[in-house]
Amino acid sequence: MSARAAYRLAVLGVIAVCVIVSWTVIRHRLGNKPPPAPPGPRPAFQLPFPCGESWTLTTYSGHHDFDIDFFARSGNTGGRTVLASAAGTVTWAGWSATLGDGKPAPPGSSGTRGGLGYGVILDHGGGWFTEYGHLAAEPKVRTGDTVGLGQPLGVVGHTGSTTVDHLHYEQLNDRLDARRTRGNGDKVEAVFDGVPSGITADDTSKDQVRTSRNCPPAGP
Repeated sequence: MSARAAYRLAVLGVIAVCVIVSWTVIRHRLGNKPPPAPPGPRPAFQLPFPCGESWTLTTYSGHHDFDIDFFARSGNTGGRTVLASAAGTVTWAGWSATLGDGKPAPPGSSGTRGGLGYGVILDHGGGWFTEYGHLAAEPKVRTGDTVGLGQPLGVVGHTGSTTVDHLHYEQLNDRLDARRTRGNGDKVEAVFDGVPSGITADDTSKDQVRTSRNCPPAGP
């Protein structure tokens, strides 16, 4: 065997060893990584409005498929009380919006390039979250608070990336996305009082009408 052939064989041997070692390390790490926990049972979500109120659920082309815009069926939409859809913990409450140049928008502004404006995100456990956006003013809850079903979170407004009074609402299951981003990949069709919302596609879903069963518990 020539010196050149022996050199090539040695190089190939080194490469083979490196590949085997790398694969062994990767397989070991993957094997030790705990599998993602399955989602917990979906909470018994209710409409985020007081008992007996009727609301239109709608969306529009360019919205995410499962995002819902709520408009009151009678009277003014702005100023209506927004309630927690289920018991949980406030994982975020505050202000989030940007201007056209990407800079932060001043609190209370509307028609910005992006953002919920004043909003709240609730963690309901088991990977389930709800999101409430475009509130009229600073939320009535703070990050870290524990809230019960039907607890007031704020009032409907048009802060952030809108100029029309409505509530932006989402239900999310962050176990769908291994990165736990609570992004578009985690959104699911909202269910209220056990009934699917019907808002599943931003360009084809028809408006729906629902009456809130987010009612105080019956007395003794």
